[in-house]
Amino acid sequence: MSRQYWCEPINWVVADGTAVANTTTETILFPDYTVPGNYFFDGRFLILEARGRWSNVVTAVPTITFALRWGGVAGTIMAQSGAIVTPATATTNAMWALRLVIQCRVNGATGTLFTMGDVTLFEDAAPTFGTVTNYGVVSPMGSAGVATPAAVTLDLTAAANLSLTADWSAANAANTIQGHLMHLMSPN
Repeated sequence: MSRQYWCEPINWVVADGTAVANTTTETILFPDYTVPGNYFFDGRFLILEARGRWSNVVTAVPTITFALRWGGVAGTIMAQSGAIVTPATATTNAMWALRLVIQCRVNGATGTLFTMGDVTLFEDAAPTFGTVTNYGVVSPMGSAGVATPAAVTLDLTAAANLSLTADWSAANAANTIQGHLMHLMSPN
């Protein structure tokens, strides 16, 4: 018997996020979304998709790490990529894409959310058909690290900010990342 679920967008952006450049401080890519208290129930899940552009400097090849946090930039890490090594050649305005699925395993004051997904950094700004120069560097994102994702225990009865962040390993004005598109979908 059908439970008559539907899919609805619950958050999206209509303007570019703030560029994260020349810093090694973990920074929010888009404005936080406040998840209302008691929003999650067992089995409910959200899909977060985001896209943008990034650039890097040739010398001192930096890495970049993405994270999803519950409770703002200083909150609990729900999912985090590994340190993604950027190409050793200067890259300007190449695309990145991220997709995460967040599922509630247990609701309540000691609820658990399980998050998995991936992020891809493409190397070239202008793809060339039939070549391998526009390959992407893919990093899986898991709840407790890349290798061993696990449920994260959180108080799901209180409202909390959901934050997508990025963190460069080296500060340089050429190391920049910016979000352009983001939406959060509730399929049930």
